[in-house]
Amino acid sequence: SSSLTIPTSRMLKFLIVAVLLGACSAFVMPPKIPIKDAQAPPTPCCLPKQFEGNLHIITGTVQAGEGELSNVTARQSLDYTNMRAATEVLHPTNIRVIDDYNRMMQYVIMQGQCTATKITTKFDNCPFSNATYLGSFYFGGMQGLMMDGYQLMVPDAGTVTVDVTRDGCIPVTEVIVSQSGATNPSISALGYVDVTLGIRDPAVFNVPHPLCPSEPDSKMPSTGFGLGRL
Repeated sequence: SSSLTIPTSRMLKFLIVAVLLGACSAFVMPPKIPIKDAQAPPTPCCLPKQFEGNLHIITGTVQAGEGELSNVTARQSLDYTNMRAATEVLHPTNIRVIDDYNRMMQYVIMQGQCTATKITTKFDNCPFSNATYLGSFYFGGMQGLMMDGYQLMVPDAGTVTVDVTRDGCIPVTEVIVSQSGATNPSISALGYVDVTLGIRDPAVFNVPHPLCPSEPDSKMPSTGFGLGRL
């Protein structure tokens, strides 16, 4: 069957409900090679307080009985110290998403317009404290990165499986499966590449005014974008 391109409005919906933030060359989850000498599960780690990276996201969904596919490349900056996040979609179209968790507002800038919605989810860099530990493994073979896998349920998103590095708690892969019985069931696979610590340019968090309204112009709450919204 041939791949279909999702209209911009629907693709944006996938971006908003997709979960982080996002170093792999393929989006299929790698085979997990158990660490034979592993003892007790590791203490759940916390994501870095400030980091940036590129995201590759493939989302498949069923809409009105038809299968659809989107392929998105984005740049994401997460700043837990100052409670803010910024995502810029680089392909296939340019969209900026700025999340201000101090005001619990999300701004979406697209095609010269800006919409504002209330954020209802928390912004927590320690989302694995209540997650199910799936095991530890080497990413890329026995000489590769030591990884820890976790799975958790995220309201309004579904089941999220995340693999992070043992050293530094850097996200590498993420898979999101929509909730059972969802009207438009979907699955998203995310890969994080070129992750760096710190925020290179804080201007990525600047909300353009007066383009963006100071108050939400929609009653539909945002569910956030990326791993940092778990």
